[in-house]
Amino acid sequence: MGIVKNYTENNCQIAIWDITEELTDLLKLGANFDTSKFETEKRKKEFLASRLLLQEICSNETITYNEFGAPTLNNGKFISISHSKELVAIIISEQQVGIDIEQISEKPLRLSSKFVAEKNLNNLTKEKATLIWCLKEAVFKWHQKGKVDFIKDIIIPEFSEKDKGQIKAHFKSQELILNYQKTNNHYLVYVCN
Repeated sequence: MGIVKNYTENNCQIAIWDITEELTDLLKLGANFDTSKFETEKRKKEFLASRLLLQEICSNETITYNEFGAPTLNNGKFISISHSKELVAIIISEQQVGIDIEQISEKPLRLSSKFVAEKNLNNLTKEKATLIWCLKEAVFKWHQKGKVDFIKDIIIPEFSEKDKGQIKAHFKSQELILNYQKTNNHYLVYVCN
């Protein structure tokens, strides 16, 4: 299927790829990308889709990784990459960015005690738990330096989830504005600061 969304918002270029192609088709489209380091077909597809998205947005740019495993672009712009099920999302900006996409499911609800403070665990739904996970993961990716305690370092104030909105989060001593939207039974969250 390829790119399902490609738009600019808040000085960020955001693109989403819906992977419906067979691996052989993606390998033809991304013939110049080496997938040999990936063992599973799923990881190869995610890698190829992220590189094909980048190629569509910034045709001559390449991705490298910093010492913490965060992606960087050779042109000095910031990039963040996320994938969930068949969707792959990237965000590019002149400012530091983080993006996360996650399918709404029971999994974040089951694991919520690992990223939500105990006093906030009551009355969580799978939708809200998924959105909180995405918010915190986007901040973690924005930080690009690892070593983040998802409960203590990233504070998300109480909110009511909607299909689209903004949330102010506190990360250590900083306030960050996170943008979110529901798309294809997923939440997409990004921060651009």
